[in-house]
Amino acid sequence: MPSTPFPGTISNACFPLETKHTAGVLPLPDLRVRAAIAGMKPYLPPLDERDPEQHMLMDFNESPLPPQPEVIDSVSRFLSRRTHIYPAYGELLHVLSNYAGVGEASLILSNGSDQGIDIVLRCFLEKGDELAMVRPGFVMFEQVASTLEAAVTGPQFPESLEFPARALKETVTSRTRLIVVINPNNPTGTTVSQEVIVDLLQSFPKLPVLVDEAYFEFNGASSIVLLDEHPNLIILRTFSKALALSGLRLGYLIAHPDLISEFHKIRGPYDVNAAAVVAAKTQLENPHSWQFVVKHLMQEVKPEVECFFEKKGVCYFPSRANFMLIAPPDVEKAVEYFKTHGVLVRPMRPPLEHTIRLSLRMMPEMKRFMEIFGNYLNTLQKSTDAPKEDFQKA
Repeated sequence: MPSTPFPGTISNACFPLETKHTAGVLPLPDLRVRAAIAGMKPYLPPLDERDPEQHMLMDFNESPLPPQPEVIDSVSRFLSRRTHIYPAYGELLHVLSNYAGVGEASLILSNGSDQGIDIVLRCFLEKGDELAMVRPGFVMFEQVASTLEAAVTGPQFPESLEFPARALKETVTSRTRLIVVINPNNPTGTTVSQEVIVDLLQSFPKLPVLVDEAYFEFNGASSIVLLDEHPNLIILRTFSKALALSGLRLGYLIAHPDLISEFHKIRGPYDVNAAAVVAAKTQLENPHSWQFVVKHLMQEVKPEVECFFEKKGVCYFPSRANFMLIAPPDVEKAVEYFKTHGVLVRPMRPPLEHTIRLSLRMMPEMKRFMEIFGNYLNTLQKSTDAPKEDFQKA
């Protein structure tokens, strides 16, 4: 009769440590991966070398500070006692209901706002359907739509990066099943007026209109006041930005209770991890710390950085979020220069390849960034002056 290991011991029968299996030795047989998936490219953000101990992270729009000590303590207590228990969401939903100003039946949690996007698109889109939005926007909308064999249509932002409301409306066709508005938009920082959103809701009452409010806490404006009169409105938010919980992956959707019931059919019952729930509840109950950071970034840091760019003659695009889109001279050189000086920023893809997006940090770090940026501009100036000096010597 085999012996039963005592609690706390590891049985070799359960963990055959001496045997390792390596995937990829044999060629993959024809497993008939869907053509839509096989033809896609993965969304792979530049995660390598993102070490906060080595770099100033200005590339992912994260909070410049970790959560307050109360959050860390509450998660630590939870991990020591309840990790082996499946998550329950009732307490957080109650607190979140008060924070958002809606009933609990109008809320559903998601594993980051990425899953919120996945839930909404899977609910409404099928093969051949269309999603209408202004581009460029958050890449996950196109990524998820592609897995469903749906098309993303819509106008491009003009050079001014103002929201092309009329052009978006003209994009809607009989195949459109969802309209998406990102407010403020990522990566352009463009804000969308309440009047434009109301017009979309009223013009297309039988189409769902998803408003992505990932940066709501920075923007200060929300479409949530429109929910009572517009049951086709859906709002998406996240705990990854102002509330500083990017690593724990938590978002939420706000919508008509009947629509939330449909979303529950798509999301798994335990998709949101319990540590994120504990942390989010504590953050909402103790808002002083993260609200201070928001005010500091928007009321102190951003005006000073904008003033710096104006003095240096660097083009920037106004935004009401914790990031800025700027057009420095020679983007490629700028990104590399910043990296060698310990700063990571995000170069943009076409049609914004002439810009970089940078996240705001606390004032001491931003002063350091402005110093580095000024040195970069001086380096460029010296390189352009050098040939003139050589010519004069000749």
